[in-house]
Amino acid sequence: MIRSRLGLAFVILVALASLLIAEPALACSVCLGGDTSDAMNQGLRAGMLVLLGVVGVVLTGLASLFLFWVRRASHIAAQVRVVEAARHAVASD
Repeated sequence: MIRSRLGLAFVILVALASLLIAEPALACSVCLGGDTSDAMNQGLRAGMLVLLGVVGVVLTGLASLFLFWVRRASHIAAQVRVVEAARHAVASD
């Protein structure tokens, strides 16, 4: 019990120390609102758009794969029902 309280106190102490020691982050020229016609700002924006496009393509591919699996599973389940119905019809004759 005492050991867990000491551990919790240590974690809180480290968190407070890191908050007090931390320095403010410096923003890049795009985030800071620099000159929008600057070549570096245009390149940074183009890079961000490319990365967003890559993420969009990957997520679209994963969603398409999931939908393919769902449709395939339902198609296979329908085929299994047809085969079982045929077996039952043959067995009852």
